[in-house]
Amino acid sequence: MGERYWEIDAIRGIALIGMIVFHLISLMVIFHMSLTLDWYYEVCQYIHLGTSIFVIISGVALVLRYGRMTGMPKREYYVAILKRGLEIFFIGVAIALVGSLAIHFVIGDGNYMLFNFLQMMGLSMILCIPFLWLGKWNFIPAAVLIWIGLSFKTVYASAGFLWFLPFGILPEGMFYPRDYFPLLPWVGVMLLGVAIGSVLYPLGVRRFRMPDAGMFGKFLAFVGKYPLEIYLLHIPILFGILYLIMIVSYVIGIPWGYL
Repeated sequence: MGERYWEIDAIRGIALIGMIVFHLISLMVIFHMSLTLDWYYEVCQYIHLGTSIFVIISGVALVLRYGRMTGMPKREYYVAILKRGLEIFFIGVAIALVGSLAIHFVIGDGNYMLFNFLQMMGLSMILCIPFLWLGKWNFIPAAVLIWIGLSFKTVYASAGFLWFLPFGILPEGMFYPRDYFPLLPWVGVMLLGVAIGSVLYPLGVRRFRMPDAGMFGKFLAFVGKYPLEIYLLHIPILFGILYLIMIVSYVIGIPWGYL
């Protein structure tokens, strides 16, 4: 069984904390608790940086998973990735359904969830399987897929045509979905992580020295060990806290926010 490397969990932990902060700010905008929308849009410029770090680390984790399955047939390694990818994808589908219902009945602006972060992550893991044998050479397909995905930002399909939506091509005139993360360019970003992991952790084994984690590093690593659990729980917890604050503020006569 391969070793778990604290620096990977710590970097993932940093990305998760950034995600929590961003979603807190987003919910404060929904609750009309933020100062100005300009401030919110300023923060939005940096969200893809944190997301990119998380997705890259997920690509590295695919390489580390191989190291943790030393002695097992390669087929089991690929099947394990397939099962995990499908699990994450269908959790994402469930979140999209529940989230869209909440958007319809609570927010009511019609910007539903159609292809969210977890759906992208699950399918990207599966799509990475045929490329894993390339190892460090995944830099090449990663660059190509990222370039294609960025090019699709200016491409639109015919109105009502949804088949290309998972790849980053929206129907012309359609609303921009909430929590929208198309496969392109993001599967390329995950392949970039596979390439980096293959260089720094060939066969899942660290090839460089790292200092001890320290107290702060251990805290970040602890956070980063539970990405799915944190992703699933943090939004309803933040929503509940802000909703309670809003109600209490009205009760004490100092109203703050509204839906």
